[in-house]
Amino acid sequence: MKHYFVQNPNSGKNQKIDVIKECVIPAAEKAGIDYEIYDTTCKGDATRFCHEKAEEAKQAGENVRFYAVGGDGTLYEVVNGVVGYDNAEITVVPKGSGNDYIRLYGTEKQFLNVENLIDGIPLTVDGLKVTDQDGVTEYAINQASIGFDAEACAKQEAMKRMPGAIGHRTYFLGGLYCMFTKVYNKFRVFVDGEETWGPFIQATAWVGQYYGSGIKCGTFADPTDGKMDFSIIHRVTWWPSMFFYMLFHWQSKFDYYKYPFVDYMRGESMTIECDKPQQINVDGECRAVQKVTFEIVPSAFTFILPKDTPFFKDIESGKTVYDIDQGKKNYEPKKSKLLAKYSFHKIVNQKLHGYGTKRK
Repeated sequence: MKHYFVQNPNSGKNQKIDVIKECVIPAAEKAGIDYEIYDTTCKGDATRFCHEKAEEAKQAGENVRFYAVGGDGTLYEVVNGVVGYDNAEITVVPKGSGNDYIRLYGTEKQFLNVENLIDGIPLTVDGLKVTDQDGVTEYAINQASIGFDAEACAKQEAMKRMPGAIGHRTYFLGGLYCMFTKVYNKFRVFVDGEETWGPFIQATAWVGQYYGSGIKCGTFADPTDGKMDFSIIHRVTWWPSMFFYMLFHWQSKFDYYKYPFVDYMRGESMTIECDKPQQINVDGECRAVQKVTFEIVPSAFTFILPKDTPFFKDIESGKTVYDIDQGKKNYEPKKSKLLAKYSFHKIVNQKLHGYGTKRK
């Protein structure tokens, strides 16, 4: 098997170590593997490179493994290069500021132990297919969203230019900016073909659990169950209340799903129709669409976990549980009764804009 370490040379500028020289090369030499280090040259180059090498290996009847040496953006490009290739395995040598997907399976330190990755454990994980109104398709391994958090993600690059703005701070600052303009979205949202009521703050599809440099909001998502988790936040309160809710309960406390205006559910597809182009966030990569569908792709990738991963032990011990538990108050009929107390929803949404409160 050939091992390719695909490095984004612009990633991890704040890393205190040289990941290639200190982690990759010594481990690869010690293991005696056939390996190559490839530095990407531009956006999309990792996708092109991985696709070509996966195809070459397939034609030769061989397996191949790709290590995304970078952050979530590098992993996104590797994923889109190997999708559909059963002979390809993927994993991560963390070098970015977020590294959110691997939080499900262990620590950055464990993934930086490249010896344990080379001799790692394969896990078949689900993927997420994203298709827009023009038929343009891309794939995610972690999450995809539209609304407030996607707009905040789109602002992250600009925020990174601010002094001291790294990691979660960039998303936080992007969120502050978008709180003034991106929290009343008149989408049409369909989950597994059934429409849910608006307006919306945001709608997110989860395969993983973390994003935005450590924000755990795919709370119950299982990367191996052949389903996506959906978190849909409806806009039902006045702006000052939503400001506190999004910056505290979504970005900091991660208990956002316990509120009656949130639908947290599991399914196979979600389609969003917009009256004007809106940003989507696909594993940290953003672009504008007017209609988009998120679909589950069961058993899409083989992801390599470090040999000392706590992932399996945490499931066996019950530390990791995937059953959705929103608390007694967030199920019918209590949820609808609590929802009816929001005056903004009754005055602005229902009376002025004609939005309903149809619930399952």
